[in-house]
Amino acid sequence: MENDNCNKKSLSEVLDVRQFRHTNSPVFSTAIFGVIVLLVVAGTIVSNMSLESTFFWSSPTSEVIQINKMERKSLAPPKNSTSRERIAWLRSHLTEFEIFGSTNLSEQFHQRVVDSLDDKSEFFGKREILAVESVFKSHPQGCLMIVSGSLDSQQGDSILKPLIDRGYKVFAATPDISLLLENTPAKSWFQEMKSCKRDPGKIPLQQNLSNLARLAILYKYGGVYLDTDFIVTRSFKGLKNTIGAQTVVEGDSKNWTRLNNAVLIFEKDHPLVFSFIEEFASTFDGNKWGHNGPYLVTRVAQRARETTGDNFTVLPPVAFYPFTWLNIPRLFQTPRSSNDSRILKTDLVKLNRESYGLHLWNKITRKLKIESPNSTVSDNNPPFKPNVPLPRPYGPMSSSCNINSVLDSEYNEKELDPLVPPRKASKNERIDWFRRKLPELEILKSTTKNKRFHKRVLDLYINNCSAQFFMIWLSPAKSFGPREMLAVDTLFTTNPGACLAILSNSLDSPRGYTILKPLLDRGFNLIAVTLDIPFLVKNTPAEAWLKRLKSGHMDPGSIPLFMNLSDLTRLAVLYKYGGVYLDTDIIFLNDMTGLRNAIGAQSIDPGTKRWTRLNNAVMVFDIYHPLMREFLQEYATTFDGNRWGYNSPYLVSRVIKRLGNKPGYNLTIFSPDAFYPVNWIKIQKLFKKPATTREAKWVEKTVQDMNKGSYMIHLWNKVTRKIKIEEGSVMHTLISTHCTVCRNITNSHT
Repeated sequence: MENDNCNKKSLSEVLDVRQFRHTNSPVFSTAIFGVIVLLVVAGTIVSNMSLESTFFWSSPTSEVIQINKMERKSLAPPKNSTSRERIAWLRSHLTEFEIFGSTNLSEQFHQRVVDSLDDKSEFFGKREILAVESVFKSHPQGCLMIVSGSLDSQQGDSILKPLIDRGYKVFAATPDISLLLENTPAKSWFQEMKSCKRDPGKIPLQQNLSNLARLAILYKYGGVYLDTDFIVTRSFKGLKNTIGAQTVVEGDSKNWTRLNNAVLIFEKDHPLVFSFIEEFASTFDGNKWGHNGPYLVTRVAQRARETTGDNFTVLPPVAFYPFTWLNIPRLFQTPRSSNDSRILKTDLVKLNRESYGLHLWNKITRKLKIESPNSTVSDNNPPFKPNVPLPRPYGPMSSSCNINSVLDSEYNEKELDPLVPPRKASKNERIDWFRRKLPELEILKSTTKNKRFHKRVLDLYINNCSAQFFMIWLSPAKSFGPREMLAVDTLFTTNPGACLAILSNSLDSPRGYTILKPLLDRGFNLIAVTLDIPFLVKNTPAEAWLKRLKSGHMDPGSIPLFMNLSDLTRLAVLYKYGGVYLDTDIIFLNDMTGLRNAIGAQSIDPGTKRWTRLNNAVMVFDIYHPLMREFLQEYATTFDGNRWGYNSPYLVSRVIKRLGNKPGYNLTIFSPDAFYPVNWIKIQKLFKKPATTREAKWVEKTVQDMNKGSYMIHLWNKVTRKIKIEEGSVMHTLISTHCTVCRNITNSHT
């Protein structure tokens, strides 16, 4: 026999479909288990966005475990929509979801399963790490394959590194759903869904795709499927063609009333699994929770038992579901009395003697703390947080907002070139200068890192955000200081359910993570994500402009190009995703979640009270709003890199002025009080402490007026960056009441 080394040859032998052509293959019969596939589908009850599942196989001498994690995308149609409306909704969103298509990586899925190629996600949390660790404790010589589009990445490597460092053999491969459904009854269902001829239902589609994918993988490869909220407590060796009962008739453990699909153990090409897939395709209902999951396997198994006999085994609840979702929470609690201790001891004896594992009922227990400090993955360990730039930094981090405490001097950051051409250079000289700079200009390229931009943004914004915000930071990470931390901190203080994506190459780094960690530690839902400008402008009026710029035949202008790229990026990201764009020199005062399709006036005519200039520092727009496309068109056709503000405040002003009250644009223009209550000439007064009683009353009234009538204060960065915040000033008072993380703001620069 071969030894237990996890190599390509042994894995190929275990997974090679030619060896398992017959369901009674002696190879398979003596080695049912092998690969756990974590097919991530239903994450938390709040987000309804992840698909989580598991499979495994093994040979007599080597254990091969495979985990599969599907892409996370919330395919949830509008509430109370009709069947026709949901089909129309799916048609309009279909192109956004890569799960329906094949990619270069997904097309390699089968070969990578067979050949065990490796690589790895970003949303793989503590619960999933615990599940994986329990697998290796029960199968110490196992090899773990993670079939996952998101874990199949450098970021995934970083998340799995704690497991790899312990010697666990872990690798990943991107799945190919189309391949999995080939020659199965569900192929036509999948085609109908892709062609938008079928109602996806009210339930997030990824939950139902997970139910289907686990069946297809078992049918194609055989093995053991497990949800990722399942803790394995002993080896699965000896189990074959098995499913677990969730409930039984009271007093009769063999008379089951409901099965569950969180654990499935079947040979390749098993007829019952084929029937499961057939049932899925023919009776699919996306409006009934569980109809395509636990209830599906229950009704099919019931029919099979009544018609064809028991060619499968149903284990009693104690095998996989020893505790119901009602009594599972007490397992997370430290015993409070001697009676509790006796009950806990009985529970542990029951688990060790009769159970193969413990289903944690993810929706009930995800937020429960493991109170015992001796837990395999206790709550004292650093969490495997989602939405965090990777790799993770090392060393202690302060929760202070002081710039000296949030910068990590261990990381040497390459200075970013702001792309300022030589002074007094002519147009031709600027073009020649820019052409020489182009090869080193990473921000205009498509790289492996920025190609994950779209997925990371979607993964953030499907977390049931009350509002989705964007900021842009194209400067070095080390210059992201207290001013910017204040902006982010006050955003979440006033908009606690919001999500924020900071579009920044420099902050999407270990140093960036160190800087943002005080905010992340507060549970704020934010990420720093590397920009993909070519993707953002694709299929927009600015796509041709970017091509001209990258060709090196266009005058970039005398103004730093990064400023103009920031103006372009904010327009493109709002057009593609919708949401709220904000500059980083803002202090938030009130909740913005109710705003839609809005922009703020910077100045108004004192006589007519009509706006004279708008500003693009704050913009709120729906996805694909026609006005955003007009802005992009204006940018591309009238770009001038030599005139400050021409491609930003002046651009939005002239476009809206030209369109006037043209119907179909559904736009609200707020007065200056909303976003720009103090202009750049008077802003300095807000930083000064009152010297007299009269000034103190003015401070008090100004604070009251702003808290009541303004969403935020724009700080006019160029004017106020070096101004100190004096104790008792308007700024000091406002920041003190709207800042969660920051400390020592008195006499410090903002």
